[in-house]
Amino acid sequence: MNQQEYIRRRQLFCEKMKEKSCAIFFSGRVFQKSGDQDFPFEVNKNFYYLTGINQAHVILLLVKTEEMKEYLFIEENDLEQAKWVGMKLTKEEAHIISGISSIEYLPIFDKKIYSLFNPSRKNCEEIENLYLDLERREDLDYLNLGVAFSQKFKKDYPEVHIENAYPKVIRLRMNKSSNEVKKIQESIDVTKVALENVMKNLKPNLYEYQVETFFDSQIKYHGQKDTSFTTICATGKNATILHYVKNNTKTKDGDLILFDLGCRTDFYISDISRTYPVNGHFTERQKQIYEIVLDCNKKCIAFLKPGLTWDEYNQYANSILIAGLKRLGLIQKDEEFRKYYWHSIGHSIGLDTHDPDLRKIHFFPGMVMTVEPGLYIEEEGIGIRIEDNVLITEDGAINLSHDIIKEIDDIENMMQK
Repeated sequence: MNQQEYIRRRQLFCEKMKEKSCAIFFSGRVFQKSGDQDFPFEVNKNFYYLTGINQAHVILLLVKTEEMKEYLFIEENDLEQAKWVGMKLTKEEAHIISGISSIEYLPIFDKKIYSLFNPSRKNCEEIENLYLDLERREDLDYLNLGVAFSQKFKKDYPEVHIENAYPKVIRLRMNKSSNEVKKIQESIDVTKVALENVMKNLKPNLYEYQVETFFDSQIKYHGQKDTSFTTICATGKNATILHYVKNNTKTKDGDLILFDLGCRTDFYISDISRTYPVNGHFTERQKQIYEIVLDCNKKCIAFLKPGLTWDEYNQYANSILIAGLKRLGLIQKDEEFRKYYWHSIGHSIGLDTHDPDLRKIHFFPGMVMTVEPGLYIEEEGIGIRIEDNVLITEDGAINLSHDIIKEIDDIENMMQK
């Protein structure tokens, strides 16, 4: 991504702001893992979307009065600390990435806020509204620096109106640029190579975690150090657990193994599911169930187009799976299908695996989402999910992961090689 794209994103966001307003976004903080180690830093994706900066303790300030002004506040390098953990971004480096010219060190931030919101100051901008990223989650331990800042700010400046910037940024993120699609495609292409390595090395009596290494080694070899999320590598009955991540069971001859995995390129992710026979051959029963899931996957991709809603998309997928389950004799009534399929057909992807979106908005060109039907028959020890990543276009949808094989014959031929 080049700095012009980040500049354009900030311009689009500022167009959605009211006059006499400012917006503040925080990159996030580092959390301690143990006595001498921190957890890997994960940047706030809304901040990253607007700046391209991947570093803790950085603040973006946007001001909209008669003209748009941009400020970035970063940590000053400590040369002694840098000997241990490396150098942080310099002002020049931060400018090159983000395209922001006004860059100061963090201690200046509080002074800047004071000058903006105190009418006695000569350089006061008469700010009436403050936009903050007020994302909230059900997790009580989730720390949102925007929410924390708003609580203190309300006490200091009760006369200033606080607006939630979160839905405005999310609406922008839902529409992927051509550069963003290229990043997602790069992650998908590496996932394809890594899954082919899995198929070539998969065999009975390996532990799931051993099989997982055939994927991990390839994504790291090709430069994608990080997985999109914790890899699901589930054999036999484990595959009927939707988010199974223990990956510690030995594979058996005759079982299927379900993979839900991906990698990320500059945080843009792939999210792919495939199900393979451990010994390279599907049984007839496994084929029956697999073909129902595959049929749903392909029909849903063909069904997707602008103007649809998430509800319509889900209902269409449900109807296909219900018909398939009835053909198998597993259910008699439509509502019984939830015994074998209990998740939705897909979600948005982008900077996050489950990229946030505004569910009431109809699909539009530029959205990238998953198509992931599945059937989970615990009593038979069979779990199957087939997931692709698709781009909504003016004319329908393009399957970005169409080169990752999923037909039964193709899988068996690949594994025999």
